[in-house]
Amino acid sequence: MTAVMVAKRHSIADAQKIIARFKEYAFDDFHKVFSEGKAPSFAEIEGDTLGGFLALRPGSGWWRKAALASTFDNPLARWTGKRFITPFAEDKTGTGVNLFRNRIFPQRFGIDTSIGESLFDRKPCLVVNYTHFPSSLFGLRDELRRIDDGVFLGQGHQRLPWGKQYSLQGYFVLCALNRGR
Repeated sequence: MTAVMVAKRHSIADAQKIIARFKEYAFDDFHKVFSEGKAPSFAEIEGDTLGGFLALRPGSGWWRKAALASTFDNPLARWTGKRFITPFAEDKTGTGVNLFRNRIFPQRFGIDTSIGESLFDRKPCLVVNYTHFPSSLFGLRDELRRIDDGVFLGQGHQRLPWGKQYSLQGYFVLCALNRGR
């Protein structure tokens, strides 16, 4: 007999409450939460998620904040989360896309997903690569861990064109949404 795992999903209202609760944390508070998380399975995160930016690395320059705001949080394009489309595993790359509140381009910045080693602590996580990001001069990489049923804490990493290593830039959270929302 095969056991079927039912992944927890949230309504938009519940997801907004979860995101609001995490916005009260400081940047350094998220390190421990992320370390204690587990790499999610595709079944846990498949489909649409609602997301929210939580905290930028202290001392981030104004230009980093401006770049984040202009790309993900402007009146023409508010980032709302991610959609995980095809399965991923340690030996298999999946796909997805970022979601925006925008009638013309509600989906953009395609992503490749796989299970890999975190840059933060070398433990397994869901690695999200932005291989098709318009400004591919900048390396972008997200790492996600399940921190509660249907709740995933993410780290955003960036590599500058002249740099060889990624650096942690900030944290965000995603909540798996009910299929009917």
